[in-house]
Amino acid sequence: MTGENVTEHEAAESAAAVSAKAVDGQLIDELVSRARPRACS
Repeated sequence: MTGENVTEHEAAESAAAVSAKAVDGQLIDELVSRARPRACS
């Protein structure tokens, strides 16, 4: 493996981690909004 391949692989992994965190945040927000009564939102 060359240095470029390692760098590209690490960049892809970090991008996947960032998108996964964003999805987790959206799911948590959705669950919290569902758990709360509509009147309080």
